[in-house]
Amino acid sequence: MADFIQLGVKKRDIVGKQVRALRREGFIPAVVYGPESEPLNLTIDQLELRSVLMQAGGTQLIELNVDGGESIPTLARHVQRDPVRGNLMHVDFYRVSMNRPISADVPVILVNESPIVSSGGAVVIHPLSSLSIEALPAALPSHIEVDMSLLNEVGDQLLVEDLALPEGAVAQADGAELVVKLDYPRQIIEEEEEEEEELLFGEEAPEVEVITERKEEDEEEE
Repeated sequence: MADFIQLGVKKRDIVGKQVRALRREGFIPAVVYGPESEPLNLTIDQLELRSVLMQAGGTQLIELNVDGGESIPTLARHVQRDPVRGNLMHVDFYRVSMNRPISADVPVILVNESPIVSSGGAVVIHPLSSLSIEALPAALPSHIEVDMSLLNEVGDQLLVEDLALPEGAVAQADGAELVVKLDYPRQIIEEEEEEEEELLFGEEAPEVEVITERKEEDEEEE
């Protein structure tokens, strides 16, 4: 179950180009929006905001405490940064209703080790690094763990339908979609390909006749 992260914010009247002055003073402009509510302009301490965003990502609930009074449950939806310096410029928060399902992309994290991978007998293929999940805000997981110790042989795999999700959470993907798989190391694959070539052509591949040279020889004979 997702936990609330607390963040103190203040209402903001300054808009447009004037927000540059806020950034120089160490504050970041933000807005919170959502269904059946008017957008609310905010200002947030830059250092505190940066710390909270690192903890929350896009899946943990952030409770905005507005001027020490109203509390708004939200998710960080869009973070704008300076393209050169990477500094925070603006953040959009989405106001959530605790009794309405929401969708979010949740990271898929590999935990523990597979014995065969540790010994070098297999490599991990991990095509699905995040998964769209629909759930009530309180049931939205911050991440999904995949236990790699369950995979012990080359060819072992886990699909979306094999993932353990919190009660009430639903994956917005095909259940047969591949999450993780064990495959042969590249070195073994290359050795097998070389063996197949030797079986087909022997130790040395036959020389291939060059058509253009043959054509020139025919013309000389004529």
